[in-house]
Formats: sequence, structure tokens, C-alpha cells
Amino acid sequence: MDAGQKQDSYHHGDLKQALLESGVKTIQAEGIHGLTLKKVARMQGVSAAAVYRHYDSKEELLAAIAAQGFDALRDALDKNLAEPIVDTRIFFRRCVEAYVDLALARPRHYELMFGGIIPDHKRFTELYESGQAAFQRLLQSIRICQRRGLFRRRKPIIMAFHVWSTMHGFAMLHISGQNPLQPRESADLRSQIGVMVQLLRRGLDVDTGRGPN
Repeated sequence: MDAGQKQDSYHHGDLKQALLESGVKTIQAEGIHGLTLKKVARMQGVSAAAVYRHYDSKEELLAAIAAQGFDALRDALDKNLAEPIVDTRIFFRRCVEAYVDLALARPRHYELMFGGIIPDHKRFTELYESGQAAFQRLLQSIRICQRRGLFRRRKPIIMAFHVWSTMHGFAMLHISGQNPLQPRESADLRSQIGVMVQLLRRGLDVDTGRGPN
């Protein structure tokens, strides 16, 4: 099948999704700077003109990839929210783990989402809305912890920002190879996350001497 035939075989936005997936594969293998529209076109066997019908620029494709990352974060937080809550402390730890797990599993996605490569997320509606949706899930998680008596009753958005900042710092330091504890196994990393959650909660709990459920 030649490029023209392959291009004609796409229908109903299939090519747009295929180009997105090619972009994801490229940044995972070569980093963000290795991505070009010509490269993803070549990977799909289509012309550069076909790419421009879906993505006006490299930045627009990068924004779509970042939005995909936020969607994955939202889905992970939704999964935690959907689970029956037996212990609020475990619920909160799983919320933190969902964030850190995504950052470590998709470091290039994470770099796009939070690294300032796309300075103004509001320029891209899908990206902005995806980011807001993920943050709303974190806010919802904080409110649940407050209602169940684990966290003190301060403004949820301030507490959510505090949690997000701490998780971001941990993720960035680990991804960039600057984690001074240098975990060798996944169990070591899980232990570090557990300690981070305990320290993080010291500024959030209603009473750090008491362990409410």
C-alpha cells in the first residue's frame, strides 16, 4: 500500500489518533526534541499535508500528547475514587501513588504536562480542560478526606495545591535522577512514597497523633 492509499484508508478521525500515537512513541524513544511532524507523517506513511489537516504545528501535537497524559491521570484518580473507602489513609496514599506512578511510567508525558514546554495551556482547549479535569479529581479526593475526618477543614484548593506541589517535586527529582535515596527496586520506591505520604499528611491531618479512618 502506498502513502496515498494508506492516507485514503483513514476515516472518522483515525489518522488524527494514529498520528497522536506515533507522536507518543517518538517522544518516548527520542525525547520531545526528537518529534517532528514530518517524522510522524513518515511513520504513518502519509504526506506532510495530511498531518497539517489535523495538527497545525508541532506545538499543537505536543499539546494533544500532554492532554492524553492528563486524561490518564484523571482516569487513575477516578479509579481510586470509585473504590469503596475502608481506610481514608489508604485512599489518600493511593491518590498520591496514582500521580507518581503516571509520572514514572510516562516521564516524557509528564515533562510535557508540567515542564513549561507549552507555556500557556489555555491556548489549547483540549489540553486546558484535561488538566482542569485531573485537578478537579484531586480536589474531590481532598474533600473526601476532609469529610471523613482525616484532613483539617482548610480551603480544599490550597490543600490540593500543597499536595500537588509535593508530589510534583518528588516525581521531578526522581525522573531527573536526583533522588538522593536512589531506590534500586520498586519496593524501595514504594517505601519512599509511603514515607512521603506520612510527612505530607503532617500538615494536613486534623490530629497527627490520632489515626481516623
